[in-house]
Amino acid sequence: MHVRGLDLKNGSTSRGCLHLIDLAGSERVERSEAIGERLKEAQYINKSLSALGDGIFALAQKNAHVPYRNSKLTQVLQSSLGNI
Repeated sequence: MHVRGLDLKNGSTSRGCLHLIDLAGSERVERSEAIGERLKEAQYINKSLSALGDGIFALAQKNAHVPYRNSKLTQVLQSSLGNI
């Protein structure tokens, strides 16, 4: 969601972007005893979270390459993570 604010006193504008991400199902697969579609969903979510961690680690290390394309989650959050 893109948001914009206007200060009526001085006319300045602020802009931002809000990402709402549902990470339900991101638990330990062994403990949840998920099977079938729930298992696949949990695996995809966990893979996306791992890719997000890799991207944040690369940014923290100031690496020349940040693996944004490893996951749809990191692609969506690229503008929020920085290094566009």
